Amino acid sequence: MSPAAKKPSAKQPLLDLLAPHLCDEARREAFSEVCDRTENELTAAGGIGTLAEKTIHSVLKHFYAGVPEYEERRVLPPAGRGSGFVADVARPDGIFEVQTRHFYLMKRKITAFLMVSPVTIVYPVVFRKTLRWVDPEDGTVSAPRRTGKLNFGHRVLAELYSLGDLFPCEGLSVRLALLDVEEYKMLDGYGPDRKIRASRSDGFPQGLVAEVELRTPADYAYFLPATLPEEFTSADYAAACTLPRGIAQTCVRVLTNLGVLTRVPSGGRGYRYRRSAEASFTNVK
Repeated sequence: MSPAAKKPSAKQPLLDLLAPHLCDEARREAFSEVCDRTENELTAAGGIGTLAEKTIHSVLKHFYAGVPEYEERRVLPPAGRGSGFVADVARPDGIFEVQTRHFYLMKRKITAFLMVSPVTIVYPVVFRKTLRWVDPEDGTVSAPRRTGKLNFGHRVLAELYSLGDLFPCEGLSVRLALLDVEEYKMLDGYGPDRKIRASRSDGFPQGLVAEVELRTPADYAYFLPATLPEEFTSADYAAACTLPRGIAQTCVRVLTNLGVLTRVPSGGRGYRYRRSAEASFTNVK
């Protein structure tokens, strides 16, 4: 390799999988308009950077609702089955719940919603992050600095695993919303620059990069980069997707339960996997 030649990016296979899901210009502009409107609302309410991680949720709720009338609506169950639950977004074509973590806390709510409507869990993914530091003493904000990590949303599989026997289920789908985000952190930590163990204040979306719709088992091939060998271990999967080993193990477990992967008999202590010829929701209720 010549000195001028660039080393292939380890993220390229994951970027190739993301490519079909990239948003077009019209979709990006519509999202930017919602971001601008939300920023104005938050500035009037006291400024950005002090909202305890609520901003991304608010922007996505506005975006998927389209109009305020569809936001924060109580969805009533079939007659005589309780008072219902409030949905982030309840549109004529379905219910949308924006959730970043702890999916298991939504099991009762989702079960109730599925009695009356299709449900989409919108999972925000901070694809690229720009960091700003906020000084709590005088309110000054530093210039933005881009971090190098990319996030493709694999951790959603661990969240889906936490739903237990509710997932997979007919009518329940997931939408990954990959975002460029400007994150604010408070200079309230230790050390000379006050950045050690500093607390995070908020993250504000700067753009919608892609939307990955996960409705059928075939859609979950998004999580299988081409660099995986024909047969592989969870350690191989962790390396190919640049994930911690524990998260990778949960990912292959979920993909196997969906029929996307097949477990291969192995003479060793660990399991090996390969892509399935056909994937199906084998335990849809």
